[in-house]
Amino acid sequence: MSALVKVCDPRLPLGQMLVDLGVLTKQQLAQALERQRQTRRRLGQILIEMRIIDEDCLLECLARQFRREPISREGLAALTPEVAKIVPEELARQHGVIAIQQVDSRVTVATSDPVNVVAMDDLRRATGLEVDFKIGAAAAIREAIDRCYRLRSMEGVDDGVLQDLGLSVVPSSPTEEMVDLKQLRTQADDPPVVKLVNHLLGRAASDGASDIHVEPFEDKTRIRYRIDGLLYDLLEVPRHLHLAVVSRFKILSGLDIAERRLPQDGSFSIQIHDREIDFRVSTLPSLFGEKVVLRLLEKEAVVRQYTLESLGFWGDQLTLFGEAIRRPWGMILLTGPTGSGKSTTLHTALKTINSPRRNIVTVEDPVEYRQPGIQQIQVKSEIGLDFARALRSILRQDPDVVMIGEIRDHETAQIAVRAALTGHLVFSTLHANDSISTLVRLINIGVEPFLVASAVTLAAAQRLVRKLCTECREGYPPTPEELALFPADQAPEVLYRARGCKSCRNVGYAGRMAIYEVFSMNPDVRRMVLDGIDGDRIHKYAIASGMVTLRQSGLRKVAQGGTSLEEVLAVVADQE
Repeated sequence: MSALVKVCDPRLPLGQMLVDLGVLTKQQLAQALERQRQTRRRLGQILIEMRIIDEDCLLECLARQFRREPISREGLAALTPEVAKIVPEELARQHGVIAIQQVDSRVTVATSDPVNVVAMDDLRRATGLEVDFKIGAAAAIREAIDRCYRLRSMEGVDDGVLQDLGLSVVPSSPTEEMVDLKQLRTQADDPPVVKLVNHLLGRAASDGASDIHVEPFEDKTRIRYRIDGLLYDLLEVPRHLHLAVVSRFKILSGLDIAERRLPQDGSFSIQIHDREIDFRVSTLPSLFGEKVVLRLLEKEAVVRQYTLESLGFWGDQLTLFGEAIRRPWGMILLTGPTGSGKSTTLHTALKTINSPRRNIVTVEDPVEYRQPGIQQIQVKSEIGLDFARALRSILRQDPDVVMIGEIRDHETAQIAVRAALTGHLVFSTLHANDSISTLVRLINIGVEPFLVASAVTLAAAQRLVRKLCTECREGYPPTPEELALFPADQAPEVLYRARGCKSCRNVGYAGRMAIYEVFSMNPDVRRMVLDGIDGDRIHKYAIASGMVTLRQSGLRKVAQGGTSLEEVLAVVADQE
């Protein structure tokens, strides 16, 4: 193969080059090109999937075609984290590239997709360097990315923890079925395991993580945590310590360490840096042992940090939302995917209207924020205390304001709607794509349209977008294509993009903020609901009436320099 490649014309397209080399026929090339037209994927990858060529053949041809030296698997395996860190981890994973060398103001990266000019432009902006490339195997590049950035994530781990655990030693251990429970409890209370777990909890809290994932594999246990919606490697633990670590979490959260065949849920609270953090613990049996996920909830976050003005509403949105939550009755609905901040918005609204003259009661699963002066009820499905049953009891407790964590079924929806029509102010959430869809969703659940039209006061949709790191964000003049996304009277002169620095872990983003779409019911919309008008027509009417959509809200944040255009389009590209 190598000798043939040397005599081929590098100016030829890849497919014709392979035909000339006798590697594939014209009929095979036509089949591959047809598949490419249907899937819009790279021709080389399609040919590999069709088993016409292998990856080595593709790399050799690409290296010849682009006049670039290939990098071997051994070369990729020898890369160090110090070199890899030149490229932010997010970009490396997104584009499948890894830095292999820097000389003066030029960085060389390994890529398996040399025609990806978008990747090269992103790298140039993120690093501030000129970018050159070598061609490498995709699988070997992914392995190098995983290894180098995993090692970097472990650089900040307490050396004493690693030494106490003996992470370089992996002795054989009995199977999970053979473990003695008394011995396991002793191991879970051993100082090294206690120190490791305490380190993980403290590190996650101090870094602002929302979740910790403890994931077992055949030869190791990987621990990751989620920050601003993305997972980062935190630590690797030897396989023989997995049971002890999981048992430690179970002991803290009051779970049964003997039960490893069924999922379990529990919780515990600890004080970290003068903050009370509640950890919701979920275990799940997997092929190599139990996976554990811990959700971090700061109970006093709403009381300490948030106000309606700080959440992210625009002027008119804030006015509409503020007027709705101060009404004596009606229903206010929030929608958005899991983890989009709906509970934070609702609790901030309750905090705003809370007073000694109002009886406010919530029913939640789980109770995420603790609020003084408000009665909060935790759903307990195992004993029959679900949303509907709790809500029926709450309405006999003379409430003024009721918050329902989520409307999931017809019975809960009916009770909530009727409560809103009988003098109560009701807050809740639904799963829908946008604010208008909440009306359709209620009707689909089984609530009569006339009840929906009468009860709902306001519906809002929200998403979370990452905020640009203020230490390293980079301004640039927008292109004509980017300007076309903005209304003519709101087109910014400067846009900002992520660059990456030490303070933001070379990601370019730090923290998240909410964008909203707020829709207030009026007589025209109520008539449309009663007449059975579909959601698309109501949505068009709302936009014509001045409603700011999620996309428009995001673009305003971009124009202010709070986030990047790429981030907003990634979050709300499908909303219009």
